Amino acid sequence: PKATCSHYATTNAVICTCKSGYTNTGSAVNVVCTDSCTFNNGGCGANATCSYNATTNTVKCTCAGDYFYMGSASQDIRTGTISVS
Repeated sequence: PKATCSHYATTNAVICTCKSGYTNTGSAVNVVCTDSCTFNNGGCGANATCSYNATTNTVKCTCAGDYFYMGSASQDIRTGTISVS
């Protein structure tokens, strides 16, 4: 299952929360758990590729080419050579 749901007997309410690696693309009443990589690139930066591991229910961001991780998945920084005179 992509969500964990709890039933509250006193209110007869059912509350569902998407598991790690999934994002609720529905509403609070109609929870739809979608693979996070298909929604906003899983929170990865524009210069990163999102991959989802179904075994661990986690999202991994891998920086592309000349980019590297700087403290946040959305802060991919390009490296290069700078001429100093």
